[in-house]
Amino acid sequence: MPDMIPRPQPTAFALAIGLSLSLSACGGGNSASNATSDNGVFASSSDTPTGDAPKTAAPTLAQGPDVCFRAIAKQLGADVKVSEINSFFSPGSKIDASDDEPEGELTTCSVKYQNPEDPRKLLSISMDTHTGTFGKPAPVEISVSGGDASKFKLEDILIPLSTVNAAGLTSIMESQKAKLSSVYSHYAWSGVRLLSPRFSDVHTLRVDVDGRLASNDIKENGYLSILTDGKTVKINRLTP
Repeated sequence: MPDMIPRPQPTAFALAIGLSLSLSACGGGNSASNATSDNGVFASSSDTPTGDAPKTAAPTLAQGPDVCFRAIAKQLGADVKVSEINSFFSPGSKIDASDDEPEGELTTCSVKYQNPEDPRKLLSISMDTHTGTFGKPAPVEISVSGGDASKFKLEDILIPLSTVNAAGLTSIMESQKAKLSSVYSHYAWSGVRLLSPRFSDVHTLRVDVDGRLASNDIKENGYLSILTDGKTVKINRLTP
C-alpha cells in the first residue's frame, strides 16, 4: 500500500525574522537624486560640494559623538526619517601606524534616508569632511532576501532622526574609561553609528573602539550596542 503518513513540510520563516536587507548606493543619473526640493531636503546647488570648495577644519569627536548626526539634521531637517547613519573617526597613528589623520578627526559621515519625493525609496548622502559640505543625493537600491519582498515596507526600517539621542552617548562613553584603561595601553573611539533593524524591530546605536592591548600591544577592537535613547546599553563588547 502507498505510504499514507503525511510528511512534514518545510517551515516558512516569519518575515520579521527571515527578512534581511541589502542597501547599497547606486551611481548614475537619476532625476529624483539630482533634483532640488522645495522643502530644502535636497542640497541646493549652493550647498553641493564642488571641486573648488574651500577646505575647513574637519569636525572632531571632541565636538560630541553626535557631530555627524547634527550635521545631517542641519542638512535634511531634524525630523527626516533615516534608515542608518555611519560616522567614523580616526583612531590616530598610536593605534594604526598607517592612519594619517589626527586622532578623533571625523573621516566619514553618511546617511540613508527616505526619499521625500517617493516615500517607498531611500536616498544616500555623504559629507566631504574637508569642506563640511554634503554631496548630491544618490538613490539606494533595496533588495530583500529570506522573505516575501512584496510584504516589505520601508517604514519598518525608518526612524525620525529627532528621536535618536546620539548626544546622550557622551555619558556612557565616559563611564567606560576605567574599564578600557585597564585593558588597553591606548584606545580611541572610532565609530558612532545608527544601525537599522535586521532581526529585531528596533534601531540601535553602535559605538566602536580601537586600541592596543596593554598585555602585548596587539591591536584590538570592540563595541557597545545602545538603544536610541542614548542611555540603555544592550551589548557591551568593548574588551576581549
